[in-house]
Amino acid sequence: MKNYKLKIKNYEIRRMLSFTITIFSFFIMIQTTNAQSVDSLVNEAIVNNPKLKSLQYRIEASEYRSESVDYLPPPNLSVEFSQVPVSQIDIFNQSISNNFGLSQMFPLGGKLSAMAEVENKNTLVEGNNFDAYKINLTAQVKMSYFNLWLIDRKIEIQKSNISLLGDFAKAIEASFYTNRISQADVLTVQSEIASNETQILILEKQREALVYNLNKLLGRDLNSKDVFALEYFEVDSLQLSQLQLEELLSDSNPTLNKMNNMIEMNRAMITANNKELIPDLMVQGMLMRMPRGMILTSASDLTMLDPKTEWMYSLMFSINLPFAPWSVGKINYKEEELAAGISSIEQEKNDMQREMTSQLKEALVKYNTAKELTELYDKKVIPLYTSSSESQTTAYQNGKTNITAVIDSYRMLLMQKMNYYMSKADIQMSLAEVEMMVGANLKNLKLSEGNY
Repeated sequence: MKNYKLKIKNYEIRRMLSFTITIFSFFIMIQTTNAQSVDSLVNEAIVNNPKLKSLQYRIEASEYRSESVDYLPPPNLSVEFSQVPVSQIDIFNQSISNNFGLSQMFPLGGKLSAMAEVENKNTLVEGNNFDAYKINLTAQVKMSYFNLWLIDRKIEIQKSNISLLGDFAKAIEASFYTNRISQADVLTVQSEIASNETQILILEKQREALVYNLNKLLGRDLNSKDVFALEYFEVDSLQLSQLQLEELLSDSNPTLNKMNNMIEMNRAMITANNKELIPDLMVQGMLMRMPRGMILTSASDLTMLDPKTEWMYSLMFSINLPFAPWSVGKINYKEEELAAGISSIEQEKNDMQREMTSQLKEALVKYNTAKELTELYDKKVIPLYTSSSESQTTAYQNGKTNITAVIDSYRMLLMQKMNYYMSKADIQMSLAEVEMMVGANLKNLKLSEGNY
């Protein structure tokens, strides 16, 4: 009776295992159909990412602003009805004069072009912000993509291990029925299968969270589940030396270029600020209508003179005096402020470049380590652990070892396969970090001999 119950239990386990493998095969079929390359996802993110679109609009806004500052300030139009007697309501004919004035301010000394130059530099800064985010977005998509690929491979390994353990469980059933092994050994294999199923559940939840992050980067609906990585990809290799990459970082990194353009913008602001010492010219013209003629006072009785409407005009030219001792300090101290700002940006750029160079070197160490580990796992470690696992299984079936040694060999083989896929993903993710540091896509970068 006891053996019969165990047989039923084993049958249920095999049925559940068969169902799991069927679902996994269906999942692989869907994944193969909808899988995308990392480059296609990067292009999708560049087109649809909302933050990147926002930065593009900021560039356009800055371009429009640079156009707007190169125009003269608006003129002033004034109308005045002067000295109207309080007893009169006809302000047009009873006032002493009707004054119609038009004035225009003319900034001299190239002030407008200087301010336009400041805005042009600001447009370059906004362009650097766009490029920096684009590079970071590309790196984030690539890292998330290869993390997704790694999780898929881990799930695949776990399910493959469940299949191997299931085959091993079926192989030892006959020995159990002939009392060559104990029930504890069978239960140990079954518990190991259950442990692997628990790990699959954890990995599937990690995958779900990663898909949400990828949807955010891609500009997709956050609840979309249609994100799959290709099962196989060609591992990229790094063709440039560390020195070439450091020089590329110094020349191409958009964040460092942004610092350079911010320095140039501050210098343009100093030029524009110093031009404020040049006076501005105000030109005003006025047309005066005197409906009651040349009246000395509003109380004068000139009815016998029969006054007639007279027309006059006046012109006024004025300049401001920004170099006055009580005003010039505002301009001088503004120049000192901008100069101090330039020094601050220069030091910040130096610190940032040192930090980026350090991160670049760390990424290169990670890349070289992952590359060597991938080759070692593929050609030496995994074949040895596979042979060891098979040997332990054979030894157990011949009664020369215990079930714990067999389970441990399966665990170690699973771990080494995961380490292999992890090192393979680390190659791609470290290259994404390198690209983020240097600010260029290394795959598309065409360097002629002698550039470095």
